[in-house]
Amino acid sequence: MIPGRAARVALGALAIAWPARAGTFAPDGTFAFDPTAVVSVDFEAYPDGLDATAAGYELVDDASALSGSRAAKVAPYQGAEVKLALPAGDGSYLARAWVKGDGFLAVGASYDDASIAPVLSQLWPTGRVTSDGWIELESAEFSVEAARGPHVGLSMFGPEGVVVDAAELVASGEFRSARTCLGVKDTQSCRSDELCLHRRCLDARGLVPPVPKAQQAALAAWLRSRLTALFGPYANRRLHLPAALALMSKMESAPDRVAFFGAFTAAIGRLRDSHSSTFATWQFSLEVPGRVPFNACFLAGHADVEGLPAPDPARPHVLVGRAGAVGAWGLRTGDRVVAIDGEDPIDWVRALESRRGDAPSVNDPESVAAFLEPLGPYVSSLAQTLTVVRCDAAKGSCGPEETLLVASQIAPTEPIDRVECDNRLGVHVEGVPASGPGGRAYGSLATESTPTERVFGLVWNSLDGSVGSKVKKDSLTAVKSWRDEPARGVILDHRTGNGGTIDTGMPILAFATPKHLDTAFVWRSRADEEGPADAAAGHALFERHRDKGLWPSESGSNNASLDVPVAMLLTRDVSASDYLPRSLKGASPNVRLFGPNPTNGAFSTFLGGQYWTGLTFQLACGDTIAGETGEALCGEGVRPDVVVLPAQSALLQGRDPLYDAGYAWVKANLAP
Repeated sequence: MIPGRAARVALGALAIAWPARAGTFAPDGTFAFDPTAVVSVDFEAYPDGLDATAAGYELVDDASALSGSRAAKVAPYQGAEVKLALPAGDGSYLARAWVKGDGFLAVGASYDDASIAPVLSQLWPTGRVTSDGWIELESAEFSVEAARGPHVGLSMFGPEGVVVDAAELVASGEFRSARTCLGVKDTQSCRSDELCLHRRCLDARGLVPPVPKAQQAALAAWLRSRLTALFGPYANRRLHLPAALALMSKMESAPDRVAFFGAFTAAIGRLRDSHSSTFATWQFSLEVPGRVPFNACFLAGHADVEGLPAPDPARPHVLVGRAGAVGAWGLRTGDRVVAIDGEDPIDWVRALESRRGDAPSVNDPESVAAFLEPLGPYVSSLAQTLTVVRCDAAKGSCGPEETLLVASQIAPTEPIDRVECDNRLGVHVEGVPASGPGGRAYGSLATESTPTERVFGLVWNSLDGSVGSKVKKDSLTAVKSWRDEPARGVILDHRTGNGGTIDTGMPILAFATPKHLDTAFVWRSRADEEGPADAAAGHALFERHRDKGLWPSESGSNNASLDVPVAMLLTRDVSASDYLPRSLKGASPNVRLFGPNPTNGAFSTFLGGQYWTGLTFQLACGDTIAGETGEALCGEGVRPDVVVLPAQSALLQGRDPLYDAGYAWVKANLAP
C-alpha cells in the first residue's frame, strides 16, 4: 500500500445504495465534508477549552487524517463523547464518521423531559473504505424534538481502541415525534421499526445494522444455518429448535431492519436456553435517566398470610423480597405481585423471549427465579399495569387486590439507593458490601454460629476462573480455613449463581465429596447427531469423551471431610453454577441442596458471533453426559434436596427462610 493522501481512493459501497450526498474525495485524495452538513467535527482542537482528560480522547497527529492533520484517539475500553450543537427546531438527521479500528460509535439524544428515553443510533459500516485504512460509518436516521430539551452527542468506544476523524451530521429523512403507546403488549401504536419502551414509541432503526434488500434472504439463510449447525443441547434441539427456525422464516420478507433482527431475536429466545442470546444497542434502554425504576426485588414464594394454598412450584406466588426506601411504589417485603398487564407475572416475563434480546431464558421450565430477578426494570419500562396485594406486618394480614397504573408510579427524583436483587433476604457472613459480593467470595464464621459450633459460611455469585480471579483465590482461602479450624458445618450461599468455570468449584468439591465419576462434555460432530438413544448409548458416549472435554470427568478427593455437613443454598444458578451443585448432589450423605426451584439446567458452553461491536449473538454448543447414568443433562436443572418456597408470613417477620432451613439442618448434624 502506498502511504499518503494523494494515493487515497474511496472504494465502492458494494450493493448498498447510499444518499447522493456524503463526504467526498477530490482526485488528489483530499476529503471534503458534505456541503449540507449541519455539524462537522475535524478533531483539530479540543472543544470548549477541554483537554485530553476531560474530553476522554487524545488528539494525535496523523499524516493520513481526512480533515486537517489530527484525529481523535480513544484508549481501549474507554469511552468518550463529543457534544453536537444542532440547529433550532425539530429535525431528522443521520451521522457519519470515519474510523480506524473496530469502533462502536453512536449518536444519541437525551432530553430534559425525563419521560422520554434517550434516542440512540449506532453508526455502521457503509462499505466505503480508503486505501490507507479509513472506514466510513453511518447511522440510521433519527429524530430530535426541540421542545423537550435535547442534548445530542457522538459517543466513541473501541475494545482495542479506535481512531476517529471527519464526523458530520446531516439533515435527512422524515421527522418523527415521540408518540405514546401502552406497553410491550401494544402491537398497534408503533411502527414495525419502533419499540414501545417507557410507553413511548422508540425509533429502533439505529439499534441494529442495515440489511440491504438484495442480501436479506442470503443473510437470513446464513443465520438459520448457524442455529441448525451449531446449536448443541440435545433436548433443546428436539423440543425447541423447529419452532425457532419457523420464526426465522419471517426474516426473508421482513419490511425493515428492525423487523429482520426482531425475528432473529425471537428465534434465539425460542430456543429456551440460558447460553443462547442476542445483544444489541437496544438493551441499553430499560431505564430513563432521571426517573426511578421499580426499586424492588422479587422471589418465588407461598402467600400463606392471604390464605392461599401452597402453589405449584412451577407457578409460585410472586412476593416482594426486598423493597427500596424510594421507588418501590409503596410495596414492602412480603407484599405480592398478582399480575402484570392482567397476566400471571411469570407468564408475562416468559413472553418477552420474542420481544427483547435480553429477556431471561432457561432450559428447565420449572426454574422460575431467572424470570423474577430482573422484574423491576422490566415492569417500569415495558408494562402498563401492575396488580398487587399489600400486607401489614404488624397485623399479620393482607388487603385486597389493587391495580396500579405504572406510568403514574414513576416520578422524577434525585439518585436513590438501589436494592440489590441477588435472591438473598439476608447475608450471614462478615464483610459483604451492601451492593452484594460482586467479583469476590466472602467467607467467615456464620453470624448465627457460636465459636463452639464453628459453622462457616461462604457467599459468592460467580465461579470466575480467569487469571487473577479474586473469587478463585477467596474460595481457596475459605476452604483452607474450614480444614484448619476445623469447621463443624458449612453453608454455601450461592443464590445468585452466574456461572464461570468448573475448576473454580473443584476445591469445594474436594472438601465435601469423595472422588466420584462425574460428567463428560460432548461436542456435536455430525449433522444427524441428536444424542444418545438409551442409557447404553449414553455410557458409550461418556467413555468416548471422558477426560477429552473441557474439564475432568471425576471430581472430589480422597481426603474429603465427610463428617462435616455442607448445605448449599440455590435460587438462580446457571452454567458452571449448574455443574457445581450437580457434582455435590448425591455424591456424599453430608451434602444437602436447599432452594425454591431447580437450577437453570444449562449444561453446555457457547460460541458467539459479532458484527461491528454492536450486534452479537451466542449459541449453546455441545451437551454433557452423566457418567453414572449416561443421561444428556442439558435441559433439566438440579433439583434441590429440600424445596423451600419462602412463606409470606416469614418474610413479613423479617426472616430468611432458605437460610434458616439450611442452618437448622447443619446445626442438627454438626461434625464432632
